[in-house]
Amino acid sequence: MRTKGDWILLVAAIIGGGGFISVKYLLDWGYNPFQVMFGRFLIATICLSLVYFKRFQKISKNEWKMGSILGGLLAATFLLLTVGLQFTTPSVNAFLCNTQAVIVPFFCWWAFRQKPMPSCFLAAFLTLAGVALLSVTEEFRIDIGAILSFGASVAFSIQMALMGKAVEECDSIHIALVEHLTVAAIAWVIVLFTGIQIPPLNGVAMGNFLFVGIFCTALYFVLQSIGQKYTSANKTAIIITSESIFAAIISALFYGERMGWRGFMGCGIIFVAMILAEKPMGKPVDSREKIG
Repeated sequence: MRTKGDWILLVAAIIGGGGFISVKYLLDWGYNPFQVMFGRFLIATICLSLVYFKRFQKISKNEWKMGSILGGLLAATFLLLTVGLQFTTPSVNAFLCNTQAVIVPFFCWWAFRQKPMPSCFLAAFLTLAGVALLSVTEEFRIDIGAILSFGASVAFSIQMALMGKAVEECDSIHIALVEHLTVAAIAWVIVLFTGIQIPPLNGVAMGNFLFVGIFCTALYFVLQSIGQKYTSANKTAIIITSESIFAAIISALFYGERMGWRGFMGCGIIFVAMILAEKPMGKPVDSREKIG
């Protein structure tokens, strides 16, 4: 990685991959997906507010607007992801929730008239192939869970693309503050309406909530916001997808999952895609070019 933004996003991907185990343990201990979502974003919001409490009075109306929109998309991502997992297999869910590397270039092309270079398309489809090798098994099937999982990827892709635009004219920290506050509020309403009893909160569970809230949510999305100031949405999608590599490796080390030859090959392909995105081929196209 040659640019500052790439390094920041790669650190975010490593942190995000490490959060898989904490979330998995919390689900295994009886917390439902909505409680985990509310807990992680509540802790993240409190953490960011304590660090940046003086920034709230400086947030502009446009930043409140953009942050709320991004927060809504982020909440939709987590809701579709967690509900989809209840109706399909983990392999299908993991694969379809990590297709943003392919979706983002086309969305930016359609919405913002930003035509990617040929290497970006190749890197995106290589990323898709790598994620497929990491995630897809013989149980792959298209059902309502698969549709919801793909919807999560679409929502996250739009969030990435709009984030790239938002940080061009807004403060990245302000955006992250409003975004987290929005997701926490939406998750709180859902938990209230579901009315499902919360399991006892012991020290181990609290430790996992703190880890996933502080590092894998607050720090993760702040790094994403800052990183996108220095790189494109297309490259962001590819680098963030490498989170699946770190999730697979850390899961194999600490959760006992085995990663066979398909997993190692998938990690290698995603790594090649990241290098390809870093060293583009073809003639760059002016982002102001209008598609006829």
